[in-house]
Amino acid sequence: MSTADIDGGHEGGEGYFASVSDLMVGILFVFLLMLTVFALNFRDAEDAQKVKLQDLIEQKQKTKEAEDRALAATQRAERAEAEAHAKEIANRTLRSLLVEAVAQLKRDIELHQNMRAQLLTSLEKTLVDRGIEVKIDPETGILRLSGDILFDKDQFALKPEALHSVSILGSALAAVLPCYTVIGSRKGCSADTSPILDAVLVEGHTDRQVYKTKTAAESQEMNDRLSTERALSVFKVLRQGEFGLERLRNDDNLALLGFAGYGDRRPLPDALGNTRTDYERNRRIDLRFVLSPRTSQEFDKLRLQIDQVLNDK
Repeated sequence: MSTADIDGGHEGGEGYFASVSDLMVGILFVFLLMLTVFALNFRDAEDAQKVKLQDLIEQKQKTKEAEDRALAATQRAERAEAEAHAKEIANRTLRSLLVEAVAQLKRDIELHQNMRAQLLTSLEKTLVDRGIEVKIDPETGILRLSGDILFDKDQFALKPEALHSVSILGSALAAVLPCYTVIGSRKGCSADTSPILDAVLVEGHTDRQVYKTKTAAESQEMNDRLSTERALSVFKVLRQGEFGLERLRNDDNLALLGFAGYGDRRPLPDALGNTRTDYERNRRIDLRFVLSPRTSQEFDKLRLQIDQVLNDK
């Protein structure tokens, strides 16, 4: 083998190795390029996934918030429905209690009025049996005596025979009033009586005739004074110790017996004319039996229940 052959072969071997080296470099470059592209694509994909993940998280957060709002709205609706139901029950209860209270109050009033009518009827019978003429008005609770029988004209002192009549009236009142007032004992009283009276007023009234030589205003003043003095005259006889009326008390532990004068300012509704009969009827002494404003225990219980329902609302 010649040297030339050896050299040629040497050159050919170097060229071969150079080509392989270039090829490897090229492949490596392509690989690096592909790796770079892959890395870039991976990063983009990762960023996209992150965006999608964030979107998903935000969407889930929004969904949760929406669910929370829906749950809160449902709970509010349920509470509102429960409150409305409770209010409806309270309103029905309140209406029922109010209806019952009104009915009970009517029963109380009717019972008291019936007792007062019973009292007046008993007094009327007792007085008529003893020769004393009286009239009663159960609706207004009045026992009426004629002023002309009790007093002389323009006088406030009781006539001698009238003094005896008022004394009989005092005895009759003393026999029945304790059963309708507060005295600390109900001995001898029937079961159909109870303390219902707030006051028994002796009321004086005159006609509206004008006094001679007096003006209308002066006449009215004189009638006011005369009616008051006449009521006081009857009141003094009734409050005498022998009758015991002075010790009678109402529910507030106040004296039951009192008096008042109205002059000509309260004429009878059916005696408003200027006839002699109308004048005679208006000259009178009325005993007004005023009912107590106190209510029954049953009504008081209902009132407490009503207050409780209102406070709960």
